[in-house]
Amino acid sequence: MKRVDSMLLKVFLYGIPVIALIAGFSYLSGAVSHHAGFSKLLNNFMGLVFALWMALSMYLCVRLVVSGPFRDQVIAKITFIRERDEREAILTGKAAKTAMLTSLAFLILLFCLSCFHVSVYRVPPENAVDGKTGFITLGFGFDLLKHGEQDRPEERIQRQDIFSYRGLPVSGTTVILMLIVWQIIAYNCSMRRLMR
Repeated sequence: MKRVDSMLLKVFLYGIPVIALIAGFSYLSGAVSHHAGFSKLLNNFMGLVFALWMALSMYLCVRLVVSGPFRDQVIAKITFIRERDEREAILTGKAAKTAMLTSLAFLILLFCLSCFHVSVYRVPPENAVDGKTGFITLGFGFDLLKHGEQDRPEERIQRQDIFSYRGLPVSGTTVILMLIVWQIIAYNCSMRRLMR
């Protein structure tokens, strides 16, 4: 099983540039009709390669969660962990603790930024309150499920937004990628600091 996992991991890693090339080619050839001959065959082949790579990535993700030795091997390579003696094992534990705590702090920051709402706007003079047409509103939005723009209630008063902030402008995928990179950087920086 270890040899099969190692081979599949290499196929996955070497497949990343292939998938990037396929995605780029597919994007560039999007205007070409995919209904005839070689173009249809090529499009089907690229779809099959992409589907197999996605299935392989799902298998490897499940193996990372379930198999301790496989997880230790892969994550050690990604984060450049080397435990040659007891001292380095202790330093690895301290670095992992630091990385976890800084990641938690980063997650709390992202949570706050995604919940806070700030709007600065003007209303028409006929809708002025005490003769004032400029407003600042502060809000806190917490939704367990993602709602579309159509679910938001319509504004009854016509207003001109000067500034409006309603959460993070990045996608959930970007946040997850940022967290993965943050974990690796925080661990490596902490380990370098502890090794001095």
